[in-house]
Amino acid sequence: MTARPVKLLFGGQYDRVLSLPAAGREVGLEIALQYLDGPKAAFEALSHDSAADGGEMSFSFYMTRRSQLKDRSDLVALPVWISRSFRQGNVWVAEDSDLHTVSDLAGTRVGLAEYGMTQAVWLRGTFEDEAGLKASDIRWFTGRDPASLSKDMVRLPEGVEITKADRSRPLLSQLPTGDLDAVITSAGLVPRPPGIRRLFTDHVAVEKDYYQRTGIFPIMHVFVLRREFVESRPEDVALLYTALQKAKQTAVEKLLQPAVSYVTLPWTAAAAEEQIAMFGGDPWPYGVEANLPTLTALRRYMSSQGLLWDDLPIDDYFARI
Repeated sequence: MTARPVKLLFGGQYDRVLSLPAAGREVGLEIALQYLDGPKAAFEALSHDSAADGGEMSFSFYMTRRSQLKDRSDLVALPVWISRSFRQGNVWVAEDSDLHTVSDLAGTRVGLAEYGMTQAVWLRGTFEDEAGLKASDIRWFTGRDPASLSKDMVRLPEGVEITKADRSRPLLSQLPTGDLDAVITSAGLVPRPPGIRRLFTDHVAVEKDYYQRTGIFPIMHVFVLRREFVESRPEDVALLYTALQKAKQTAVEKLLQPAVSYVTLPWTAAAAEEQIAMFGGDPWPYGVEANLPTLTALRRYMSSQGLLWDDLPIDDYFARI
């Protein structure tokens, strides 16, 4: 009997998953994709009794969940990264602010969507590593309640001030009025709202320097499967991992296609060539070994920031393939 299609949920049409159905057919696996209205919708659907077999999940929320439930966790990750991004460019302040460095953030009021979101975990860890700024040196203001973790699963640190922000107004709008001193976000910035600027003016240079010094390319969203699928269809887990690799490689090849522009931006191929050279061939490697500096840093940050119930080894977060 033919196995039923593998149903996967994503919060967007990422280039690295677009050709996944075709890649699945190459390896003998039928894959059905469903795109929801943004990553948060995918996180929530997978967290709350979705019929899907897997898809996209916040890496920090997954790690918190897994660290509490361990082998009872209903979600199991593969070392596949649906989203990864440098985040120094996601710290915003008022245009006339006297904040210009990480050290300047000591004692300030910083807004963000959720305290435990992966973007903020990376930035807090980087702030401490690069400038000695601890999470407890900042007053944190959240823009929403956790949605992807149940109340009994949320883990927050002691000794850190975390308060609800004014939720009647967008966080960014509270910068020009002085209600917040800084905001961590990557949302709602095209076009840029008036009266704000980045903390790091040339954030790309800062991010490139950070990568060249540390070898860290931050991971935001991880690919997860339901435990029932992993246990009942182990052969298909390996096939799916192969299909994910093939789909990502197709995306990279299209970026480098000189004859046809698949992305609606000029000089895409030149940018891709530069970044592939910087990353040593594969700009987006899957697997644990190829990402050890990044995974080790994230595990350390999650632990030091009090977001884990138990400090599991890195390999325990991933299915055996």
